[in-house]
Amino acid sequence: MPRLLLALLLLVPRLDAPLDGYTDFDALTKQLKELAAPAKLSSLGKTLGGRDIHLVTIGTGKPDDKPAILVVGTVHAPHLLGSELALRVAQRLTKQDAAFFDRLTVYVIPRPSPDATERFFRKPFAERPGNDRKTNDDRDLETGEDGPEDLNGDGWITMMRVEDETGPMAPHPDDPRVLVPAELKKNERGNYALHVEGRDDDGDGKFNEDGADGVSFNRNFTFNYPVFKAGAGPHAVSEVETRAIADFVFDHPNIAAILTFTPEDNLATPWKADPAVEGNRIKTRLLGADAPFTDYVAESYRKILGATDPPAPPAGEGSFSDWAYFHAGRWSFAARGWWIPKTPADPAPKDPRAAEQLNALRWFKKEGIDGFVDWTKIDHAGFPGKTVEIGGFRPYLLLNPPAKELDALGDKHADFVKKLAELLPKLKIGDVKVEALGEAVFRVTVPVVNTGTLPTMSEMGRIGNKAYPLQLKIDLPEKASIVTGAGRVKLGVLAGSGGKTEHAWLVRGTGEIKLSAWAPAVGIDTKTVVLK
Repeated sequence: MPRLLLALLLLVPRLDAPLDGYTDFDALTKQLKELAAPAKLSSLGKTLGGRDIHLVTIGTGKPDDKPAILVVGTVHAPHLLGSELALRVAQRLTKQDAAFFDRLTVYVIPRPSPDATERFFRKPFAERPGNDRKTNDDRDLETGEDGPEDLNGDGWITMMRVEDETGPMAPHPDDPRVLVPAELKKNERGNYALHVEGRDDDGDGKFNEDGADGVSFNRNFTFNYPVFKAGAGPHAVSEVETRAIADFVFDHPNIAAILTFTPEDNLATPWKADPAVEGNRIKTRLLGADAPFTDYVAESYRKILGATDPPAPPAGEGSFSDWAYFHAGRWSFAARGWWIPKTPADPAPKDPRAAEQLNALRWFKKEGIDGFVDWTKIDHAGFPGKTVEIGGFRPYLLLNPPAKELDALGDKHADFVKKLAELLPKLKIGDVKVEALGEAVFRVTVPVVNTGTLPTMSEMGRIGNKAYPLQLKIDLPEKASIVTGAGRVKLGVLAGSGGKTEHAWLVRGTGEIKLSAWAPAVGIDTKTVVLK
């Protein structure tokens, strides 16, 4: 190739992905295989596209026999940051002192829906959260007959604004690039209709309503399942990915807490309890008994992250993080991980609408990021005689930071996982009281204390009867016997930071007895006492 031509080609920016520095499936797999001990890589199954659903188990000895934290990345496919953070958390935890894993295991599922996430690396770039299942989103017995198209050939699927006197959208008074719903109460008239870039391929008067966009992992779970909505799937937990991970959670009662990287953030913006609905049979809000503990964990997270002014999280419909709390009964924490920082405006906007979008435009300009496609006229046969323009925010750039920020964010979230590990419940058998009652009969009173910060299970876990309860067991010498009660008893939930209960047995006989208190998600403590 002539040197001049080669030089010219090198000057042309490559359009390999919306953001440089993010890993596709093959690169992610390679890095997971290179994780140091005590990390072990396995697969929870294969997707429709033939990709592994990777699981990283970080632990020593028998990992499944220890309390665990599950870290799940990128449940919403356009949120590539989630899997990048999960990968970095795994990498950093392998460098922890071995003592960290004496009583704890960390499971990491970095990319639960890899087929959906791989669309990040395909042209034209568009935020499509679904997997490779062919869906019929408009329910007209045809599949994928009207998806978006890259009409201006720039490699991005953005938006079309169509001049329309009856349209619901109007330019923002402070920045006409941004459209906002017209406020009729303020005598504001709309003059645009807004559509996703593309044509009405099936001639039904709707634009891009059926792109066969697959099933979204984060809309396919049973809690608040969005029946008949796009991306929800034919029924809850219909997909290989969702079944595999739901089964993994239920098959591992040692999972005490789940950290999900998702836009449905409840750490930067904590869930709130609602006493007005708490008495309802079906629970749909954080329970009041759990709120002080989730608030404390969220406060710890915000101190570590150091970011302020988070955007309002979207409402979860069929989301994994909601399911983890309401239906799996675990402590469930969700982190967006990053958002566009506040960038001062000069002069300050006069209209409060679309504040996040206006802030994004200011930040893009400050950082030199080409995050917005300027509105440009095109000829569109679907709108004869009307002005049609293509433009808007480039996909993915509002959710994902530049790659140069990933390592520092990975450090902070690994620190949070370590902090969360410190807060988990922990059992201790206190000073056992032995009273001799005569005739080789003894009353043995066993106190059990939770020395951790979190209760031994959430109130939602107790009500849902999903989390494995605490057990207390007494093992006797060969010739000894229990006079009253059973050799193993179920204990109630122990509150955090010193919650205590006790149980007493009458025992006949002498010799050494062994006491064990445990639950899979809490761990075990044992004590030996001699009756004499």
